Amino acid sequence: MKIPIKQFKKGAFIYLSDKVPPKEFYIVKGGKIKISKTNPILGESEEIKGTGYIFGIIQCITGIIEEETAMAVTDLEVFVISKDKIKDLYINHKKVILKILSEYSEILRKLDSDLINYNYFPSTINRKEKIFEIVLKYLNLQEEEKAIYLLNSILKEFPGDEDIKNKVKSIIPDLKEVDLNINQDKIIVETLYPPKSIVFTEFQLADNFYVVKRGKVKITKLKHDKEMLLAILNEGDVFGEMAILNDKPRNATAVIEEETELMVIKKDSIDKLPPPIFVKLLEVLSKRIWMVHQQLISYKLPTVTSKLYYFLTATIKQDINNPDIEFDSYYIFNFPLKELCEMVNCDYEKIKKEEMEDFIKDKNFDFFIDSIRVKRIKELFDKNSYHFSRAVKARGITLDR
Repeated sequence: MKIPIKQFKKGAFIYLSDKVPPKEFYIVKGGKIKISKTNPILGESEEIKGTGYIFGIIQCITGIIEEETAMAVTDLEVFVISKDKIKDLYINHKKVILKILSEYSEILRKLDSDLINYNYFPSTINRKEKIFEIVLKYLNLQEEEKAIYLLNSILKEFPGDEDIKNKVKSIIPDLKEVDLNINQDKIIVETLYPPKSIVFTEFQLADNFYVVKRGKVKITKLKHDKEMLLAILNEGDVFGEMAILNDKPRNATAVIEEETELMVIKKDSIDKLPPPIFVKLLEVLSKRIWMVHQQLISYKLPTVTSKLYYFLTATIKQDINNPDIEFDSYYIFNFPLKELCEMVNCDYEKIKKEEMEDFIKDKNFDFFIDSIRVKRIKELFDKNSYHFSRAVKARGITLDR
């Protein structure tokens, strides 16, 4: 496969904000490019990038419009890769693919860090000390199984370290052994997990990543002295990929919510995957990057109601390529109201009733023990536009559209 090259003169636009998403993405071969992003809640940003930089890929793969403009700062040469050629790129140019995945991983780490505004790798605390700090937090939260799992992982990682053994014994004298699910010879193994099983915990070393074949997985993170729900994953979702791409410890915890079947994929086998699985992985990662960005926006909205409407609308955009075509359809979210509040960083138990009264009384919703049903997608989108516009006006910004 020969990758096409396109040239742009200084000052030329490669693509503009709020236009139809590109059907191709780009890698800078030579020259410099300016990426400008505008958001009425997050503000504006500009970056100048050079050789090797990958851009336009999130919009290309997800098909979701981004408020982003790309302009040549100098005369520019770029490699042009069509969306329908990704499988060929994976087969013929593995180094390019691995670079894309590595960059995705770092973007997700940065976004996750922004979400919780918490430094997981402070220079004053080494990893061993941090693990024990997390263990104690789990115990304080009465999450003993997670504490036991993490202690088992550090004992396995440092089998000859007597200081660690003594410290573990001082915390839990009769520590039970658990299956860490990390030994694997084949590239892909399909494994059935019972409810409440721990797949991995924060700061555990990474050996695999996972694809949900069926079932439900919760992704959580410790935020200071409480545990925060980041996402609920279902069939087709990928998780655990960030740590393995850059040889860094896990930065979140994954727990099985109901009986779940996972495809467990070896850490060093990304370039050996069947092409269809890789293409799916890239699509899921692209959508997750977009969704975490939307989650960050929802955090910064001023009212509980605006946060909830925005997050639900973004969830549908992530799941349905052309939601406007299905505006008259219903949609079922696989989480209840309490978990929705957690995902927009609101404490359900502490929210005053009047703070989300409009949301709860919305007749377009049916609330169930384990899910939320929206009866008509268009009504949800209209309500979100109304509350988002009010949030923007509260910040003294005028929307042009």
